[in-house]
Order: sequence, then C-alpha cells, then structure tokens
Amino acid sequence: MSIRIVSVEVASRTDRGLLRYKTDLSPGLNVIAAPNSFGKSTLLQGVIYALGLEGMFSSSRKPPFGPALLTLADYPDGGRSPVRESWVSLIIANEHGTHMRCKRFVRGDGIDTALIMTWKANDRASLGRANRIDMFVRHGGSAFRELGFHRELADFLGWDLPQVPGFNTTEVTLYLEVLFPLFYVEQKSGWSGVAPRMPTYFGIRDVLRRSVEYVLGLSTLERLTALAAVKTEEDDLKRRWQSASDRLGDAAKALNCRVFLNQDTPVTPARRQHCVIEVMEESSWVPLQQQVGVWQQHLNDLEQVGVEPAGEHTQQAHAELSAAESSVREVGSRIRMLDEQLNLSRTDSDSLVARSVSLDSERSRLADLRKLRTLGSTLGIATVSSDVCPTCGQALDGRETATGVAADLDQTIAEVEAERDAVRAAAQSADRRRATLEQNRASLQAALRGAMRQVRALRDELVGPSAAPSRAQVQQQILLSSSIERAQRLIDLAEEANEYFDELSVRWQDVRDRLNALRDGVLSRTDQQIISVMKSSFQSQVRDYGLRSVPPTDLSIDESTLVPINDGVELTFDLSMGISASDMIRTKWAYYLALYEAANSSPPNKHAGLLMLDEPRQQETDRGSLAMFVKRLERAAATGCQVIYATSEDRRDLEEVLQNIRAVMLPAADSHLLAPVVG
Repeated sequence: MSIRIVSVEVASRTDRGLLRYKTDLSPGLNVIAAPNSFGKSTLLQGVIYALGLEGMFSSSRKPPFGPALLTLADYPDGGRSPVRESWVSLIIANEHGTHMRCKRFVRGDGIDTALIMTWKANDRASLGRANRIDMFVRHGGSAFRELGFHRELADFLGWDLPQVPGFNTTEVTLYLEVLFPLFYVEQKSGWSGVAPRMPTYFGIRDVLRRSVEYVLGLSTLERLTALAAVKTEEDDLKRRWQSASDRLGDAAKALNCRVFLNQDTPVTPARRQHCVIEVMEESSWVPLQQQVGVWQQHLNDLEQVGVEPAGEHTQQAHAELSAAESSVREVGSRIRMLDEQLNLSRTDSDSLVARSVSLDSERSRLADLRKLRTLGSTLGIATVSSDVCPTCGQALDGRETATGVAADLDQTIAEVEAERDAVRAAAQSADRRRATLEQNRASLQAALRGAMRQVRALRDELVGPSAAPSRAQVQQQILLSSSIERAQRLIDLAEEANEYFDELSVRWQDVRDRLNALRDGVLSRTDQQIISVMKSSFQSQVRDYGLRSVPPTDLSIDESTLVPINDGVELTFDLSMGISASDMIRTKWAYYLALYEAANSSPPNKHAGLLMLDEPRQQETDRGSLAMFVKRLERAAATGCQVIYATSEDRRDLEEVLQNIRAVMLPAADSHLLAPVVG
C-alpha cells in the first residue's frame, strides 16, 4: 500500500515572529526549486522527521536540522533572531483515503522531540474535528506498542513488518527506518554510492537485501521467515528429545540401570529404535523386564515358605553369610580391575588427544609448505617444520630411507590426515569405552553395597536371639519388594518415553522435510519475473541515460544481493575500473526507479509509492541524461508514484529540463524557504 503526502509545514517561532513554509503537494511529480539549498533540504528532512524516520540517517537522537529550526533563524532583510519554538507538521493519506496529520516539535518548551501528535480522519476536511492522540518514536517499543507511532504508521500503510535474521539476536523487526532509504535520497551523503545508504545499528543481517525483498514482495523473505520458524521448531524438538532422554537416563542411573539403544538426538521414524532398560546381573547386563520376573519368582518363593525363626535358620544363615562374603570379595576385586582399566583408558584418551593436537599442527605446517612451493618457494622443510617424521617421530635431517624411496609432500600430508582421522576415531572409541566402564563400575558398586548389607544382616542374625524372625529373610523380602516396585516404575517410564520419542520422531521427519524444501534456494517463478522486470528496467535506464564508463548490457542486478553488478562484481565508483562519478549517479537513478517499477509490477507490492530526491543532479551530470531521468520520473508519477524533486538549479536551466513534462512547481520564490508570516 502506498502513502501520499498531502501537505507539509515547517515553522520556526522567533523573537521577531513566525517563520513558516507550508504547501500542498500533488499526487504526481512535484518540483521545488529553492534558491537556498538548505531550505529545500529542510523541507524534505522535515517530511522524514515528522514521520519519526530520522533514524535512517543516524542513530543519534539529535534533530537533523540546521540553525533555522534550532538556534538562530535568518530573515529576508538580513537580520537574525533566536529560535524559541519550531515544529514540522505533515498530512498524509493512504490508498483507502484515510488522512492523518502528524505534528512533531523540533524545539519546544517542555515538549520532548520523541513526542508526535496525531489526528486521523476519513478525509482531510474532517481532520479539524478529529481527536488528538499523542504517540512516541525513537524509544523502545515504538514499532509495536499501542502508542508507538511506527506501529501506527505501519498499520496506516498496511504493512506487516516481518522478523528477519539479526546479528546479536535470533530475529529483528524490519524497521521502517531501513525501508525508507529506498524511497528517499538526501543530498549530503545519499548520492555517495550506487546502493542505498542503509543504517546498520539496528543489527539486521543483510539489511539492504532484506529491505529490497520486502519492498518487491519477494517470497524469498517469506521463505526466510518460514525457515527461521522451522529452525526454531527444530531446536525445540532437539531440546524436548534431549530433555526426555536425560530424564530417562537419570531415572535409570538412580536405580543402577542403563538405557540400551538410547538415542540422544532426534531421528526419523525409519531410524527409530525403542530403548530398553538393562540391569547388571552378576557379570552381564540383562533386560530389566526379564530380571523383574526373576525377582518376583524369588519373592513368591520366600513368601510361600514364610519367615523362619533365626534359630531354625542358623545353618542356612552360615551358608548364606559365606556366599555373601565371597560375593563382597568378588565384586570388590572386579571393581579394582575396573579402576585399573579406567586409569588406563584415561591415560589412552589423554595420549590420543595430545597426538591429535600434534597431528593438527603438523598438518598445518605441511599445508603451509605446500602453499609456499606452489607459489614458487624453494626453501626447505626446516622453515615450517621441525624435520621430524609425523609417524615414527625420528629425525629427518638427511631424509634417507632404507628403501631409498621417500614420500613426497602430498603423500606425507595424506598420511598425516589418515593418521589424524584414525586417532580421532580411536579417541572417540576410548571415550565410549570409558563411559561404559564407569557405568559398569557404578552398577558393581551398588551390588557391593547390597552384598555388604546382606553380610551385616546375616551377622546380626547369627548373634541375635534364636526365637526372633530371620532378619536376613525379612530384609531380603523388603529389598525384593522395593526393587520390583521401583523397577516397574522405571519400566513404565521407559514405555512412556518410547511413545513420546515415537511422536517426536514423526514431527522430526516433518521438520526435516520442510527444511529441505525451504533450503533449496531456488527462486519461485513469480520472484524470477519480478527480478527480471527490475533488471530490464535498470538496463534500459542506464542505456537511456547515456552510461559511458561500461557497456550498459554489462550491468545487471544480482539475484542474491539485489544490488547492481558489473561482470559479477558489485558496482562501485572506481576510477581504476573506469566507472566515473557521473555514471555512478546515473546508475543510482536507474536503481531507485527500477526498484519502484519492479515493485509496481508485483501483486505483493510493498513500495511506499513515494520518491523524494534531493539534488539528483550530482557530479555535473549531463543535462540530456537528466532530461531522460525526469521523463522517466514523469512516467512513474503517471502510474501512481508521488515524486518530490528538490533542486537549487537555476530556474531557466530547470525549465529546459522540464519542457513538456507534467509537473507541479512548489512555491519557493523568496531567498529563504522559511518566510515571515504577516498578521
């Protein structure tokens, strides 16, 4: 949806009275030829300032005006007077005919420059009866809060500003301040390059490309937004999967069990394997479900026999005590063996890590040597290497071998890379082995504690009253009941986790499919047509404007960056490449109009339908070229683009350029644009 400037007012109240410039604008081509260039620039900057968009110039909060609105105003009679109060007032309209008046003070007593007064009505005549609503800009939340002016302005334009990738955060709003540089070229630095001058302090990645994509209505921006949303969904699935896996692993570890076939990261249904809880029994891991059956059978046998008095259980208690003590010794011995294996495993891991670092360093030195030799260096290996064989560690002073055949540089690098891959694989294997050993040790430690409890119970039973119930049998029943109950809860948790993982794996497959579809990088047919219009318009314009530095057919618009290029290189002012300063201005004209014409041909067009050009004739560009440019502006105005062409050129020269051009000349008769208000 486009915006139209209906009228603009710039005023400054001084000790001598009121200075003001106020004028209505036509929907087409408006030309203001102000003798004083500062006054002309003040008018255009006033439009931007009234809309709270001066952030497109700088991150500073200082109003972008000179003394006439800030400190000291000049009068036509040559006198000066201090500025007490100044403001800019603007009336704009959208495609629905809704009008909005915006008034913002540049200098005011007790009124902050961040405040914008607004009135909105269905037509201009009704603005006088509309209620005033105060809003704010240049503060956090102005783009989305209820009283944020830029939220109101975006709604007024019918723009739904998207979230785009940022540098410091995941996503950043595509603010209005990074869109309006595509509609306004200011005099001081706006003409300094081919591409629009974009603010970077908003932290938007590829800010020019994102802005152009939005204005053109390309689906690449929608795809980028969709891609970011799917990536967020992907990260959420990873977190959910990892969290569920950790919870199951922690629950299993609490019962001295392990999760077999556990998958820490999301997988598709085709690769999904149901995890199984295992417990160590004697010297091997068995499924917990199977072991629960064994425990249940043992508990049933004990309950069927009943608890015997300690005196009747004495002989059996002695035998069980001997077995328990033997189990303590055996398990303790196995733990000591595991400790030795763990120490060896840690030593192996440390050695492999050190060796991997050494091989990385050697690979880098050899790669540097190969690079130097390709550049023509004849220096020996001693300049970049310690002359030590990366495999056996022996000195290579003479580089002699028993066979008389020594490996060349490329072969040596290949051998180092192969060894590095082997060392890394061995390190990963060592890490997995250490994790398994630590898990086995934890299970054996639990078994040792159980055997020691059994020994204590049996010893207490043998020295206790013979008529008392067998303490060992009671403890064994309690232990079995507790183990069965806790194991069953863990088994139920594993079943729930498997169902949850099955659900996540289906969603993971869907996310992966959507990511692959979004990452193909192929422009849609509609996008190709829009960019083709922009390329065609750009090339035809630079040809019509008389580009001489390079053949116009060599210039184009890059599909990935959406900026002008010459033979695949971004187009810039460069005397060594033969791109003259005046031709740079011609390409700038062409770029801005090509962007409008391409956007206007696009159904999702988000161009503001506004072009404000401050002193477009730069670098003494040929008047014939300028005449062709103005004619093209007239054509754009005829298709609905409001153009404000500001210049300080002589009236006679300007009339020659505007011959047979339908344009409205804005009043600018006096030596200063701001004139005293009489009465």
